Amino acid sequence: MVTITNDRGHLMIRRMEEHDLVRVSALIQNTLLVSNSSDYDLEIVGNLITAFSPSQLRAIAKKRRIFICEENGAVLGTIGLEDNRVYNFFVAPDRQGSGVGRELLEFVENRARKEGWEKLSVASSLTAVAFYRKMGYVRKGEQDNETYGRTVTMERRL
Repeated sequence: MVTITNDRGHLMIRRMEEHDLVRVSALIQNTLLVSNSSDYDLEIVGNLITAFSPSQLRAIAKKRRIFICEENGAVLGTIGLEDNRVYNFFVAPDRQGSGVGRELLEFVENRARKEGWEKLSVASSLTAVAFYRKMGYVRKGEQDNETYGRTVTMERRL
């Protein structure tokens, strides 16, 4: 667990637990509807919403570490880390641009660095490419997935 103090208060980043599944799923699903629907059609967004149901998140958490960022008990964002790859990174729409995403990404970058990884990669949504670029990530390619839409592979040397 890490506590970060900023001008808005105290942010806490910790590992997601079983009792967080419903709240984290709701955050992801809301973010997909509000933030990602301008870049993906509703069928793709619907597929992604299904992929991040509480039961699916439980299964995902068995494969990778999932962290959440909270402030006063409210979940503001989530990020996953498996080896040297970032997964399921979402920030509540009303907190995008507030530094929550930066704190979460820096948290997993530091973890990856401590584990000996020299670079970190992510299959970014089209919506998040500008954010990753701002954080020092470089575009490496694109993938099209019929079910989940187009993503952009980006990476950063740690």
